[in-house]
Amino acid sequence: MSIDKQLREELRKGADSMHCPPDLYGRVQQSYQQYVNEKRGRSPMKKRILVGIAAIAILIPSAALAGSYLADDIFGSSATIEQHGGSQEDYQVIEEMLQAAKGKLTEDEFKEYMELTKQMVQLKLKITDENGVVHEESLTKEEQQLFEQLASKLGPYFEKINATSNP
Repeated sequence: MSIDKQLREELRKGADSMHCPPDLYGRVQQSYQQYVNEKRGRSPMKKRILVGIAAIAILIPSAALAGSYLADDIFGSSATIEQHGGSQEDYQVIEEMLQAAKGKLTEDEFKEYMELTKQMVQLKLKITDENGVVHEESLTKEEQQLFEQLASKLGPYFEKINATSNP
């Protein structure tokens, strides 16, 4: 027999003859259970990264969809435009137009543009019925003058927006 095997046999016999106190078993079992619980509580780095990526994948699109529309500042909601014969597609077209204007006008110009557009839309909503038919004759003379003034003030903005979009 080799020396390794002899040593192993002697150690095994010595271990078999030893007697451990019963409370030692309890302490070892409790320590092991605590170690297992701590290990179970910690997430490996891979899981944390995957959870983070999943959260980002969910939150970014939902944040983009939950963002306020520029058209909401003018109409209040898409329901307003639908009450006057418009559709959700019309609402999206208006939103895209306002987004384009925001990108092409300076901040001050855009604020003024939005204010003028809001006044213009309020007048248009007043003269448009639920079928989308415009009744310009229902405006008073003052409202007609205001409508023409707004159209003339908005003209340069429309030119600037359209000129930069066409090469």
